[in-house]
Amino acid sequence: MALGSRLRRLLERMDREVLGVYRGAGQRFEPRWYGAFAALRDEGPLTVGDLSQRLGVSHAAVSQVRTALEAEGLIRGEGDPRDGRRHVLSLTAKGRETALRLAPLWSAIASAVSEVLAEHAPTLPAELDALERAMDQRGLPARVSATLHLENPDDHSK
Repeated sequence: MALGSRLRRLLERMDREVLGVYRGAGQRFEPRWYGAFAALRDEGPLTVGDLSQRLGVSHAAVSQVRTALEAEGLIRGEGDPRDGRRHVLSLTAKGRETALRLAPLWSAIASAVSEVLAEHAPTLPAELDALERAMDQRGLPARVSATLHLENPDDHSK
């Protein structure tokens, strides 16, 4: 549990510092928007479900970011002609302009993060990949159940 708290604190610090970089450069952009925004920039129109899957986050998380990006006028959602229940998201002209304007800043941020990793945690990305694979193969519920010697890890009534 300490690992999760430390990772969360580190991520929150990085987000605060990146937000400070944006504000220092006079830019109105949020670190939490980057993943969805970059996917739309790089891959073109996508649904909320597509973004959720690509980013490995919940539909609710993508919907929150979508709402914020739409409010800023950076993306728009249009009904999917093949399935009226879905919306296809894409960058607006303002979003495309923002992507071009922020590209040098994003490159500098990526370079700074790479520098920190190279200096202090060169194997961290590979270790995080290995940790994710290990949890994909056998998640915490199964491991806890095995430790407690429960027969059915999905039976929460015990």
